[in-house]
Amino acid sequence: MEAKNNITVLSPGKGCWKTKKIIGYIERFLSKYRIKSEITVETDIKQFFKYRTWILPTIIINGKIVARGYKPSEKKLFETLKK
Repeated sequence: MEAKNNITVLSPGKGCWKTKKIIGYIERFLSKYRIKSEITVETDIKQFFKYRTWILPTIIINGKIVARGYKPSEKKLFETLKK
């Protein structure tokens, strides 16, 4: 059984161009390396407080903040994701 990853992207809104760009990058990465994952876009301000961030979009993988406001490297994604 393969491990399932949970990726949450904290975003100011689902229409944010930067959020869309980062999600596209992550989806291509996951497809390329055949890694199972679920991506959720979170716009609730309570989540911003929970993770203590105002730098958006923020990428959270399996409960750990991976990047704030920028696209994480493939190396960083590999280190954080469950294979």
